[in-house]
Amino acid sequence: MNEANPISTYSLTDGYTPTPPPPKVVGIAGLERRGAELRKNNEFVIGSAFEDLEALMTSAKEVIAMAERFRSQNSNGDGDNDANSAEAASLLSDMGLVTTKDMLSGGSGADRTYIAELSRNLAEFLTDDKRGVLRREGGIMSLVDLWAVFNRTRNGIELVSPMDFERAATMWDTLRLPIRLRRFRSGLLVVQGRDRTDDKTVASLLSWLKDLHSIPPAMSNISEFGAVTGPSVTWDWQLFGRGVTAQETAERFGWSVGVATEELEMAEERGALCREQGLDGVRFWENFFAEIEVKVPKTKTAQQLEQAELEKRLRESGLL
Repeated sequence: MNEANPISTYSLTDGYTPTPPPPKVVGIAGLERRGAELRKNNEFVIGSAFEDLEALMTSAKEVIAMAERFRSQNSNGDGDNDANSAEAASLLSDMGLVTTKDMLSGGSGADRTYIAELSRNLAEFLTDDKRGVLRREGGIMSLVDLWAVFNRTRNGIELVSPMDFERAATMWDTLRLPIRLRRFRSGLLVVQGRDRTDDKTVASLLSWLKDLHSIPPAMSNISEFGAVTGPSVTWDWQLFGRGVTAQETAERFGWSVGVATEELEMAEERGALCREQGLDGVRFWENFFAEIEVKVPKTKTAQQLEQAELEKRLRESGLL
């Protein structure tokens, strides 16, 4: 009998008695039982959640108390405000907190520390590959646009004033950060990477305009049978290409229209482009005039003119 029943043999040798599965309850009793189990599980989950929330609130209170302690130390210090502010800003940055003026209040030294820390935060914000702020804007964006984007990420809390924002941007060169502030001739302030130069921008514009030599302009001459008979231009577009507007340039490189206008005018100042003022606005072309060799006649100085006049009179008098 024992060999025929392996379960009984296992229980006799090892002292283990298998527990039978719970009986299946059907009908109203089964529904009530499942409801009770579900309520019990929900109570467990809610209890665990409240425990995590209490732990989080406790940690938040500790962090706030630490920030208040830093602020009180900076306010009571005499000559060590700069060092204390720098240490506080470093600790807050390590904890993942955004440094604010309230955390570092304590005189002009704390204000300088706040601006320096804000400058570093801006550089980190711009060079973050996950956000890709500069990459989406074609590598260059206006300071006003950056101010709006940066404040939007702070969810309406501790917004940065335009004055502090500009002061922080002007410190990028002092702190030797990979971002620089650039001012165009019109006064427009833009933000770009330190490796971006005017020569590279001009080269990109010229490369794009040269590519347009192989792309026909808009075709509008259509015959009565609906066939396109030729381009609606009167110049040799394969030789000279075509002019581009600031709007087209902005769409091509991902810039704003204001930045595109400034970059085109910069290339024009360097002699790489020339402008055409027409009814449809301003268009910029490759500057083919720079390739034309113009021979300028040599002008004689006043002394050379006097010498030539003297020789002429001597010949007329027969002395020469």
